Amino acid sequence: MKLENVWMLLPDRTVGFGTIAIAGDAIAGIEKKEAPPSLVPGSSFLVLPGLVNCHCHAPMTLLRGVGGGLPLQRWLTEAIFPLEAKMTPADIRAGALWGAMEMLAGGTTCVADMYEHPEESMDAFSEAGLRANLCKVGLSSVPNRLADCIAFASWRNAASPILADVCIHSEYLTDEPFCRALAEANRELGRPLHFHVSETKKEHEECIARHGRTPIAYLADTGLLDSGGYAAHCVWCTDDDFRIMADRNVSLVHNPSSNMKLGSGFARVLRAMELGVNVALGTDGTASNDNLDMFEEMHLASLVHKGVSRDPTALSPWDVVEMATKNGARALGRGDIGEIAVGKKADFCVVDMDRIHLLPAHDIANLVVHSMHAGDVVQTIVGGRVLYDRGRFAALDVEKAKAELVSSASRLAR
Repeated sequence: MKLENVWMLLPDRTVGFGTIAIAGDAIAGIEKKEAPPSLVPGSSFLVLPGLVNCHCHAPMTLLRGVGGGLPLQRWLTEAIFPLEAKMTPADIRAGALWGAMEMLAGGTTCVADMYEHPEESMDAFSEAGLRANLCKVGLSSVPNRLADCIAFASWRNAASPILADVCIHSEYLTDEPFCRALAEANRELGRPLHFHVSETKKEHEECIARHGRTPIAYLADTGLLDSGGYAAHCVWCTDDDFRIMADRNVSLVHNPSSNMKLGSGFARVLRAMELGVNVALGTDGTASNDNLDMFEEMHLASLVHKGVSRDPTALSPWDVVEMATKNGARALGRGDIGEIAVGKKADFCVVDMDRIHLLPAHDIANLVVHSMHAGDVVQTIVGGRVLYDRGRFAALDVEKAKAELVSSASRLAR
């Protein structure tokens, strides 16, 4: 298989033109050609590395828009938790599959997802062909949950695009004995930790009152960060927290849409990067976003930090593209994706450049961050397989998936 006469974003932060050869599931060769003098309408496509969504709750497509206008704790307790309590495993599978479809249609090829009944999400993502890092959510209040978390993180299948990680929901929903026991078990497993941390000022300060230190410092003391991980939000993290994260190989997953919708604030990603933290991007769930469009996350991440710092040079377009691609791959421990390079997996997001809002193309990296959106994606390729092509999904029955989603969402709403 070949992608011929395409523009491509390359690892050296240049835009190339030419052909990408695919053998099996990997990139076998890249042939650069002399670029045409300008993008030719109707015949120009841009190939990006597949986008990596490092924090998502895909089954929450069932709850899209629920609880709008509420702050985080009220949003959870009054709007989200009551509906989630009614969800069946079949509901979760239906929501996860619809989320997988939304992501594939928007160029996302890999996701880190956190939700109950991850076995259902695993089944849905496997059917869709999406790569995923999944986990059993650590919660002290659920009987036998510690053993279940350890068992799930022990799952291995070298032939599967799914990886199993360890997880706690957050410091405030897991007690210290749980955290220490999970950390002890993970010394043998060696899996990265997926967790929410310092999302709100209240959460951050209440942890300090409980433990005498910040959530990151506390979790580091329990040993949970010893195998690295990826931390969602980090809005109220301190410089010392960032130093711990850099030292323990814990990535910051920036979720600008969700953090703004819930009024949580802005993660200090510029400072985190200065202190050596790997920064990736995530959408969070569709009840707090309310979409899974990684182009929108790139756009907002760029604008927010330029505005907050009052520095238009903060976060170059290439910085932001890398957050959504190779930094995300690094966060999830996937060194074989995230770049268009020989030997990497053939995971691509293909964009039609013949769109009114994408011409003229003076600076393609800038267009990716500030002009493109999920609707510009015409093909999504994972491991050399075309999974999405101009509105069609290669392996999925869209009408069946839609009927299941609507049925589940309608029942939950009653």
